[in-house]
Amino acid sequence: MIEPAWPYLKRVTTKTGAPKSRAEAERVWEKAWEDLDQSRIQMWIERIPHHIEEVIRLEGGNEYREGRPKERRQ
Repeated sequence: MIEPAWPYLKRVTTKTGAPKSRAEAERVWEKAWEDLDQSRIQMWIERIPHHIEEVIRLEGGNEYREGRPKERRQ
């Protein structure tokens, strides 16, 4: 499940403005990927069972809202 990484990486790579060239974009994205903490990745992995349970509970309906469970938001 790689989806949570994309918004995070986008925030990291554009916090000082969007890259001005393709080469710069590739460089900053690769650096952001390399600098990604294992603890953050582990947190995303630990959320997978919750997402699966919700999809099953909703029987695959469109009501599913992806993201952190409300009780864990800070």
